[in-house]
Amino acid sequence: MHHQVDDNDADERRRAPQRQRRGGAMTAEEAAADPTVEILSIDPADAAFILGKGGSTKKKVARAAGVKLELDSSAMDAAAANNANGGDAGANSAPSPSHALYIKDKSEAKRRRAREYVGFVLQQRRGKIEVDFPSDGKPRDDLSIVEVPDDGCKAYITGKNGSVLRMMEEEWGTLMFFGRARDAKGELGEDALMVLGTRRARRGAELKVMSAVEHKVPGTFVDAATKTLREKLSQPGDDENDGFRYDVFPFERDEISYALGAQGSTRKKLAAASGAMLEYIGPLAVMAGTSGERKRCWDYLNWLLKQKNDPRLQIDPDGRDDVSIMPIPSGKAPRLQGSKGENIRSIERETSTFIVVNDVPGGARGDERLLVFGGEEKNRRRAMRLCEDAADGRYSPKSLNHGGGGRGGNDRADVCHGFQKTGKCRFGDRCKFSHASSGGGGRGRDDSRDRGRGGPDRGDRGRGGPRDDRPYARRDRDDRYDRR
Repeated sequence: MHHQVDDNDADERRRAPQRQRRGGAMTAEEAAADPTVEILSIDPADAAFILGKGGSTKKKVARAAGVKLELDSSAMDAAAANNANGGDAGANSAPSPSHALYIKDKSEAKRRRAREYVGFVLQQRRGKIEVDFPSDGKPRDDLSIVEVPDDGCKAYITGKNGSVLRMMEEEWGTLMFFGRARDAKGELGEDALMVLGTRRARRGAELKVMSAVEHKVPGTFVDAATKTLREKLSQPGDDENDGFRYDVFPFERDEISYALGAQGSTRKKLAAASGAMLEYIGPLAVMAGTSGERKRCWDYLNWLLKQKNDPRLQIDPDGRDDVSIMPIPSGKAPRLQGSKGENIRSIERETSTFIVVNDVPGGARGDERLLVFGGEEKNRRRAMRLCEDAADGRYSPKSLNHGGGGRGGNDRADVCHGFQKTGKCRFGDRCKFSHASSGGGGRGRDDSRDRGRGGPDRGDRGRGGPRDDRPYARRDRDDRYDRR
């Protein structure tokens, strides 16, 4: 098969080696000759503000708009000097020549959007931001508005020097600020949180904000008596009938702490494995995404809560396309799972999967298998490779705060695998690794999960907590399904 090569793409490839030699910067001549580039003139102080610390603001705007942003080399030097001096350059100094900001993308609509976003960022430097709606009166398709109460919540959501909003922007690839929307008649609305970006990114950021506000002022978004959202979530794009919606799963009693995990690790794992956005808003779990993502997220959360009362829960994987099955070699289950299940929990975090240990149907007593669930097959395959390493004693679990991937191991191996296998070590007492037994482990979830769910001062310690004797038939998918 032959494909037609776009002339712009060919030119881009020819220019790439030259650009790499000079640090990736685009020259003025290249920008002027490129029909996919728009050039904005900005003054030095604005250049510093757009660049942000370490280039963070420029990257944020580019990601939210879906374009490539570059400052010319002189602007980069001036902005870096201005930021190093505390951002005061240009305030009382002599006028400096303007610099260029290059906006690159094939789509004219995206370039126009990036130009607007740059304008919003510069408005932040000068005061309150006003966002204009189209003259036809229709809502912007890149904007969600979240009403945040005034009683301390706006400062809580913003954080010191905007740190909380910046964290949410980084997580979801959005541009977020408090401002006022101007309708087609020119009338300004109330001050509210503006969230700009793609539909998926906006919904994720919206749920994150709602979770934080509901924690600060319970009852803002959730009716605790009925365990429902007070208002249906609605944003531009929700009426496209493409399956992108949200579902509401009400928690009971102490389930939310169990499903949250230490530092939110269990919630994050369920979201990563299913591919859905998952946030806990008061006593509700709200999951958003495509139909398949939401179904996976609902099932994984449902199974997780059932495991709390029934550690030997058996799951039927037949007919599912999100599961890989791995038999556990005889006698290797304790080593594979690690002490209190820490190996399994670590592998889940590394590979964005949800792993369940089940008995082999019709097998001999003690025959077990791993069910590795996840929306991405490549993640499931990697999880099984790491599980094989764990069963052979070649895997060291990563701590909850450890970042990055890699095949097994963390920054330091805690256990001497040679001593574990043979009972001997040629380094003796000088060995820097532990010769203590790693223990069997069994089926219990790890301490971090138990602490997050039940809390260190509560009686319920994860799976070992008191049983709820009520039947779980109502836990089936359709029973608690608030479909939007």
